Amino acid sequence: MKRSLRRKIEAASNETWNPRRNNSRGQVTVVMSFPESAFPDAPQWHPGPGFEVTAGAGTDYAWLRNNPDGTSTAVVAGVGPKERPAADGGAWTEPEVWTASAPTGGSFMDSGALWDKPHRITWLLDDPEAVIHRQPYNEHPSAVMHEYWETFEQRWGFIPGRMSRGRYPFADRRRFVVLHAEPGWDNLPNEVELLNATILLARTFGGTPRVYGYDPQRRATRDPIETVTDVTLRNIVKRHGLTSR
Repeated sequence: MKRSLRRKIEAASNETWNPRRNNSRGQVTVVMSFPESAFPDAPQWHPGPGFEVTAGAGTDYAWLRNNPDGTSTAVVAGVGPKERPAADGGAWTEPEVWTASAPTGGSFMDSGALWDKPHRITWLLDDPEAVIHRQPYNEHPSAVMHEYWETFEQRWGFIPGRMSRGRYPFADRRRFVVLHAEPGWDNLPNEVELLNATILLARTFGGTPRVYGYDPQRRATRDPIETVTDVTLRNIVKRHGLTSR
């Protein structure tokens, strides 16, 4: 596997790289998808049928569901203290999990904040039509899930994301990681470090790597994520001493 992968990475880089030119060509991205069995100890929690993840990139913490009655229901885990009373009416000092329903059109549910700044769900306190349920975050199963992935990131240098349904035919809804190298730059991960990290993750977690070269027209690599830059590979190289320099 290592020999074949090295050839693919080198070929992808050589498609566009010219060491005499000071530009971003020669970049290579590996997208590695993982089987569901890759992380058997990872806690699972989901608010229920019909909910779509809107924020989290692997450590899901915001979800949205459109209901048949013209309302939407949002769930946001880890809503930090605001200048508002807590769920018990006292001072708000600890994070909470919010489950709220409100009319879909013309409300917070339609604002896009659940994808960008989901903690703005607290705006629904000013919506007389909103029905809100609040509970302590540290007693919620999502807190256990988030703690697991935080510990995993400290150990491995990354948190595997989750492929969006329908966007990535080769790994629909699977977990994945993007590893991005830029040969020729002393301060950025190169193709050797990319190879070392890819082999490590493939052997450890049973991942399937796919290699993508740089597209000068798009100014990004040809992977479905259209990667321009990413620090994940640098973190993995640092955590595991995979540097070739």
